[in-house]
Amino acid sequence: MKSFKLFQRFMIHPLIYLTAFRLMVALIFLLALPRLVANGPSSAMIAGFLAALFALFSYLVYLRLDGLRIPRVKYIRPKRRKDPLRSAASMSDYADEAPPVAFDELEPEERDLCSFLANLVNLVVFLVLSFVL
Repeated sequence: MKSFKLFQRFMIHPLIYLTAFRLMVALIFLLALPRLVANGPSSAMIAGFLAALFALFSYLVYLRLDGLRIPRVKYIRPKRRKDPLRSAASMSDYADEAPPVAFDELEPEERDLCSFLANLVNLVVFLVLSFVL
């Protein structure tokens, strides 16, 4: 698959953030649902459901990587207020370091690849948790 050839070293930072965010949200769901529902499902069943959900998400992103496009409604962002100028440290301290790349700064194919890999990592985590719990 040619998409894995797109993976560059600068994509590790957004991949870790995307994976960690999705993992935290899913873990909160995993831990909160048995406490909120009286005779709710067991933790292993919830972890299996989350693994299946991440498998579905990764398959949909794989289809997007393969060329399938679904028309979407354009999201209109509200205008943000500008932050006031603040005194900060000198930029010369950080001149030698390359700034980390944010997820929004990636190309669409690179975003899809990061999302696909993040979903696969979370799929593996929750698949293992469904057998361990």
